[in-house]
Amino acid sequence: MTGMRKRNFVAGIILLILSLGYGILTSLLPSRGIENTTEPSFFPWIVTFCLFVLSGALLIQSLWAENSEKLPEIPEIPLTGIVKFIGTFVIYLAALPHLGFIAANTLFFAVLMFFYGERRPHWIILGSVILSVLIFFLFRDVFQIILPAGILERWVS
Repeated sequence: MTGMRKRNFVAGIILLILSLGYGILTSLLPSRGIENTTEPSFFPWIVTFCLFVLSGALLIQSLWAENSEKLPEIPEIPLTGIVKFIGTFVIYLAALPHLGFIAANTLFFAVLMFFYGERRPHWIILGSVILSVLIFFLFRDVFQIILPAGILERWVS
């Protein structure tokens, strides 16, 4: 095992141990005992699961990857792209309380898709609307976190 594979193997082992320790600490969190609410340990369990799965994937990749020594080429992001993203994000943050989560995110995702090269209008519209609606209902119905409905309040309540 050489350089990069060895580092990935060691990092995978360490992260697996950390995720197990985090899982043990999460299991010790107290329960509130309130019906129809998420417990304090809900999100830590999600973090634990994701960390465990990704650490395991890194470990497996370090053992079986054929090209793990060669680093992929990372394209350089021009300064104008960074400025466009930050400007779009600031506008999104300002619009979020007024438009609501679904409408603001739909516009935000559509603009980002356009900035990053997508030019097919049906993909931009469908992708941004579907992603925004899925995230909204995931947080509202599964995680039980209230997000601002804004201008769409009468349809999503």
